[in-house]
Amino acid sequence: MTIDDEDAAGAVTLMDSLPDRHRTVLRLRLAHRLPAVEVARILGTNVEAVLLLQHAALNLLRRQLAAGAVVDGDRPASGWQ
Repeated sequence: MTIDDEDAAGAVTLMDSLPDRHRTVLRLRLAHRLPAVEVARILGTNVEAVLLLQHAALNLLRRQLAAGAVVDGDRPASGWQ
């Protein structure tokens, strides 16, 4: 699957709607590709907490998409299911 600029912008918009800690975990894990143990060290927490936050953040994003979250002002994110 290829993500175009519009979809990428939509993903950023959805991520920006997450609580700070959830967003930080996703950015460190997905964008920076850091292992959970490194994210835990950076955030001063444990691996289990990082994995729980990651899971919760992804579930929040899934729910927003399932509800038809509008990400660019007039349409749901395409290609994100």
